Amino acid sequence: MLDIPDPRLAADQFLALTFGVALNRFGSANAAQDPRVQPVIVEGVRTFLRAYRTA
Repeated sequence: MLDIPDPRLAADQFLALTFGVALNRFGSANAAQDPRVQPVIVEGVRTFLRAYRTA
């Protein structure tokens, strides 16, 4: 379902788009403790999937 030519780079991008943004914005990546984090992670996942989805 995904076309990922460089899995290591894709993994770094996934972390940056999800937990990296949460850490940068809120100082926390703990979705269980901070309700602001979950929407950021969900949108990061959506962005990642759009970037690597096969045509």
